[in-house]
Amino acid sequence: MHKARMVGVFTVREMPEELLPFLNIQARRENKELKLSEKVAVFQIESTSSFVVAFLSTLKSADEMEKRLKDQETILDTASKRSLESVLERSK
Repeated sequence: MHKARMVGVFTVREMPEELLPFLNIQARRENKELKLSEKVAVFQIESTSSFVVAFLSTLKSADEMEKRLKDQETILDTASKRSLESVLERSK
């Protein structure tokens, strides 16, 4: 099992340029029109160059994120899970 580590929470406007392809892929998967103020959490799968983007407006819980990562044989590391839970709580 791989571990995913939270890189940060960004608005679409603030998203680092090198992560934009991952953002665009996830937006297409979810058929989502991007808004510059939309907040996203970004996770890196440790020891890889793969990133996973989650739109905070549609993500309900850290458990939901872990279910999504399970398809990639990945789990959230403990600190990232706690951070995500905190971010989701504040964004309610």
